[in-house]
Amino acid sequence: MSDFGVTHQLVTLDIDFERQLVRGITELSIEPRVSSLGTIRLHCERPVVRSVWVNGQTAEFRRQQVKTRRQLVHKLLRTGDDTLHDEGDLEITVPQGQTGSLKVRIEYYVVRPQSGLVFRGGIVYTETHVNPSSARRWVPCLDDMGERSTWDLFFVVPASVGGEAVTAVASGELSSVVPHPHDVARRVVRYIVSTATAACTLGFAAGPLTGACALGGAGAEAAGGVFAFAPGGRAADAQATCAVVPEALEFYAREFGAYPYATYKVVFVEGLAGVVTCAALTLVGTDVLHGSREIEAAYEARRVLGLAVARQWFGAFVGAAAWGDQWLVAGLAGFMAAQFVRHHLGANEQRYRLKRDMARMCHADVNQKPLSYPEQGPWEAGEAAFAEVKAPVVLYMLDRRMVKGGVSVGLQRVVPGVLVAATGGAAVDTAGFLRTCRRVSGVDASAFAAQWVFASGCPVFHVGYAFNRKKLAVEITLHQESTNARATAPWARAQLFAGQMTARIREADGTPYEHVLDIRREHVGRFEVQFNTKYKRIRRSTRRFHMRQMAAAAEELNINAEVLGLDDEDDSNIALFGAENAAEKRDWRVVEWGEDDEESLASATFEWIRMDSDLEWACVMHFEQPDFMWAAQLQKDRDVVAQLDAVDALQHLPSAAAATTLMRTVMDARVFYRVRADAALALARLATPELAWIGLHHLAKIYKRRFCLPPRAGEDRADAEDISAPRLPRPNNFANIGEYFTQLAVAAALSNVRDRHGEAPLPARRLLLATARYNDNSENVFSDARFLAALVRMLANCVVASKQFADRAVGADDAVLFEIERLRRADALVPSPHSVVTCACLDALTRLSVVQRTHALFNPLLFCAMADAQAGVAVREHAVGALMLHWGLGDARAARYFAAVASDERGGRVSETAARFVLALTVVRAMAYGKQHSSLLFQEQQQKQGGAPEHIDTDARLVGGLESFIDSLGDSRELQTIMASAVHDSALAAHARRLLGLLHMLVYQVVDSSVPPPTAGQRKKLKIKMGARSRNRNKLHVRNASSGSDDTPLALAVADEPLDIDDSFALLPQIAGTRPPALVVEDERMNSPAYEPLAETKPEGVDPPVRVKLKLKLAKPRSPSVSTLPRISSPLAHVPAEPPAGQVPRVSQVSGAAQIPSATQVSLTAPKTPAVPVPGPELKSPKAPSKAKPRTPKAKPAPAKPAPEATGLTSDQRKAVHRVLRKLGRHPSAFPFMVPVDVVRDGCPTYYDIVQEPMDLGTIRQRLDANAYARVSDVERDVRLVFSNCSLFNPPQTPVYNMGKDVESVFIAEWDKCGLSRELADTHIGTGEVKQAGEVKQAGDAKKASDTKNSGEAKA
Repeated sequence: MSDFGVTHQLVTLDIDFERQLVRGITELSIEPRVSSLGTIRLHCERPVVRSVWVNGQTAEFRRQQVKTRRQLVHKLLRTGDDTLHDEGDLEITVPQGQTGSLKVRIEYYVVRPQSGLVFRGGIVYTETHVNPSSARRWVPCLDDMGERSTWDLFFVVPASVGGEAVTAVASGELSSVVPHPHDVARRVVRYIVSTATAACTLGFAAGPLTGACALGGAGAEAAGGVFAFAPGGRAADAQATCAVVPEALEFYAREFGAYPYATYKVVFVEGLAGVVTCAALTLVGTDVLHGSREIEAAYEARRVLGLAVARQWFGAFVGAAAWGDQWLVAGLAGFMAAQFVRHHLGANEQRYRLKRDMARMCHADVNQKPLSYPEQGPWEAGEAAFAEVKAPVVLYMLDRRMVKGGVSVGLQRVVPGVLVAATGGAAVDTAGFLRTCRRVSGVDASAFAAQWVFASGCPVFHVGYAFNRKKLAVEITLHQESTNARATAPWARAQLFAGQMTARIREADGTPYEHVLDIRREHVGRFEVQFNTKYKRIRRSTRRFHMRQMAAAAEELNINAEVLGLDDEDDSNIALFGAENAAEKRDWRVVEWGEDDEESLASATFEWIRMDSDLEWACVMHFEQPDFMWAAQLQKDRDVVAQLDAVDALQHLPSAAAATTLMRTVMDARVFYRVRADAALALARLATPELAWIGLHHLAKIYKRRFCLPPRAGEDRADAEDISAPRLPRPNNFANIGEYFTQLAVAAALSNVRDRHGEAPLPARRLLLATARYNDNSENVFSDARFLAALVRMLANCVVASKQFADRAVGADDAVLFEIERLRRADALVPSPHSVVTCACLDALTRLSVVQRTHALFNPLLFCAMADAQAGVAVREHAVGALMLHWGLGDARAARYFAAVASDERGGRVSETAARFVLALTVVRAMAYGKQHSSLLFQEQQQKQGGAPEHIDTDARLVGGLESFIDSLGDSRELQTIMASAVHDSALAAHARRLLGLLHMLVYQVVDSSVPPPTAGQRKKLKIKMGARSRNRNKLHVRNASSGSDDTPLALAVADEPLDIDDSFALLPQIAGTRPPALVVEDERMNSPAYEPLAETKPEGVDPPVRVKLKLKLAKPRSPSVSTLPRISSPLAHVPAEPPAGQVPRVSQVSGAAQIPSATQVSLTAPKTPAVPVPGPELKSPKAPSKAKPRTPKAKPAPAKPAPEATGLTSDQRKAVHRVLRKLGRHPSAFPFMVPVDVVRDGCPTYYDIVQEPMDLGTIRQRLDANAYARVSDVERDVRLVFSNCSLFNPPQTPVYNMGKDVESVFIAEWDKCGLSRELADTHIGTGEVKQAGEVKQAGDAKKASDTKNSGEAKA
């Protein structure tokens, strides 16, 4: 806990949209918690502090700087245990004599922020997270979830921007909107947060949010008002999207507790990915916006907004006490949202989503970390996504066990108690929550938490049963294992679960009996369930029994008819469809159960068994029973989960009778629409030649009967026609939502059917083409945009697996391409909401162009136009992904373009998507390289002799592929420079910077895979089979070429006297989080590129800033054939990156990477007097300093005696030299000397100030292959030069120094062993040269080294 607390904080933000500048003033009311408070530490990551006053007196302050490269990477990528991040960045010294309550006033500003505070699309908004780390980026504060205070928020904004009124929306309650006292073109907006709130939950958005509306309802009145804001005057869409919000507020307040804030506001922001939860405010991307005529978007919006409203209770108002308790906050919000889904959309929808979430959880819970564990830190993106699925499921299971084992009181009584405790500022913790559950329900949940919260994995049950006729009992055998049974992560341990499971048996008399099985922590459990009905066989083989059974099923389904409002007589008799009419049975190919196997049906003693009937276990259940039992369960059990289990089972038990049961399920409108959709997709799996394509027959018949017009011959002959006969679709009528989703599912199932040759059948293609071609939405009250988008994907799915299309045979595929292009052009004329049709068309064209290689279907001009900054966000994402898929990263111009898009600080979600695509493409390409080249093979050898080696191909293929693929990227200096610049650019969005940082470390800082990690058990030997390029590559990133440590100081060498940054505000403090000084600049302000000085606020009496002059030199090409690298556009110079000729578009908004060569010499000198801005410095080679002539392999001083003309090495000499170089390359300590030193990559900016003649073993090998050496002595001279440079730059006893000595001793031994030392008599490197190396080592000065080298050459 801090030594002080903040009781109230006032924040004033003056927002300049044009310059992307925020000037701020904050006043903190501080109450000390100690007797003598001498220092105040606040979190202040991004703001530049100008001045600080304490109780009206000027106070000294100091910024805590990041001093090492490791800390900088951790801070930028948000990794590692950074104590500096927790303690605070701004340290304020309290003046003498100030005691008691303190008033701290801080003036600051923020320029061009991209994380925490974002300017995008003319709107500025906060990226608030429930975890501390965001508020400190736009206001100095005490950014801790446990520290809460009241707030006064003032926003000074222009009255209008571009002719549109500017609105500021923030946490709290709107107090006033008044004109600015000194500028009539601006106004001041004030919000008051009267509820004690943590700084990390504050948020705001300001800009031309002209689409504003107020929502009514009981929930809006209880919350003090609900308001929605959207850009572009989309008030109607905001009204339709947020219509569910008042109902959600009213439900949560009634069931769990009163709304904790005064008002609630929803703001839609263009380009925002996901949902940002703030106190009394939610920021949502405009992708969620929809009109009143859209269907699918409404379902998704209600799910998103229902969860967002629940997070106002758990997330904004109630936070986690520690990182290990954040699962509880996410879980309670998800539990509340699930209860609202049950209230708003029905129990069937809630149970269906719960069942699917359990399946996703079990599938993903392999090698996952527990929800809570000691020393837990903030969630990564993948961990958060998994926890948001698992935590609500775990709490649902806990609720069910509390209800069954206690006094019928579940979490709905626990949650209000947690909220009441949080009113006093207490955060929720796991231990206290479990105690509350025990106190309320009397159930001890500690054993449950030990299995599901503090451990990982899910149970996998294999269940079998047998009927014992003597005992009249069902004997159930249950085998248990864990999803982590084959896990490899150290935290993922296989465990056995314990608890109670309900088994429901529907016996012969039709009565379901429930039995509780007590499952223990054992692999095999056996249970004996008593049979309640007098033993008798069910007579299923008679026609009378069939009719009675189907009639009973129809009667049970009729119970739901009144609820659903269905009175159609056809639906009431659908369970008997094809049973009484012979013609109907023949046309539809209806097959009843028992027609093929009467004996098995007659021997059954009960109708069906259900395991875990109450859905109390998130598990993988393998349970087998006869297919006719599954069919009976599907027809007669009204539970949605039971129907889903039956559908999933029947699709894996193919038979004509199973297809008939699924067909009847699809056609029955009384069945829940999601079950009907799953049944339609299951029918596609039964379209096989073994079943005479009965699944295709049923799907085509269903689609024609329900969604197509009858033929001209009349409706009475519709069922008799062939399924391949064409039909016109009915005009769209989406009034029945269930029928609409069923139509989509049947069409999707038709597109999934394949014949023996892998082609889509003709009936399926004709139906889908006719639906797309003759689509009529003129009389439909709902939009058909997403329906057309789904049709486009289905048409592409019909063609994408076609061998004829791959060979470009003329046929129906041309009609498919025509329809896709027609729909794309129609959507360009009349755009669909969010351009969903265009996105579907681009996605379809991309998939088809990958398959079809004979004819060029991929139009780069089209996709380049769609990737332009003027297009929508979703369209740009699809276009950039398609371009990356076709161009890849091999071409330097394409790689530069994609890296520029990923590094675009104004790209927002597009930049993040491009960075994710680059990372995914790298891994995919790496896997392909590993599969083709087999460059790496893990071989585990047993300690005892004779043990068979075990090959692990998956990891080997990935790691080996990465090594081979990285070799292909190693020569792309442009890509390396752009990525390195983006990683250290805090102006880039946090998510995109994290992805680029991971990719940069993956490509250019690969850990040495030739050294296996230590293991406690058997020893593992890693054998590597690598090519020449891999051996020449630096396999291990040299962490620090100067000291061998990651903790490299970031400060560069400064001539004359060092600059004291903290002494002057005008010198722009180097704030933690900014990128390092750029190596190529055209203006002194670019030394801190994320900021610019405010001339009008410069304090008086401060000396002018000291100008920094950069001297840069280009590295010499590694071989005579390599030309000088082209200049790369800087992200600060506003010059677009050069695209591939004729194809890659110029990105007007994208700034490339800094013009940094592969190796540079940097020295900072401070001129005595300031000067006007000068153009960028001229680039010079570090190998050719101004005072020393460059060494070339040709020109040598003439010896005293004429030497014979050099003719190159002989064949034997070349072989001997190659043998020595291979020995050196295989040495474990040789990797730092295999490639030239890169000051950007290796973190040694002063290397070329000291080493005037760089050399490395890779360059020697290239020169040797190019026959550039005339004598053996020239090779020896260059090799010795490598080790002399190592001794010159690295101090003695450092790791790199010792490694150089080890490799040098190997070189001397191998050189003598090969007999090459006899060539010294003919060498042109005399004793003066050898003496020169020793003198340079002792001097340690670049100038003296150059003079000594010249003198040595003169003596030679």
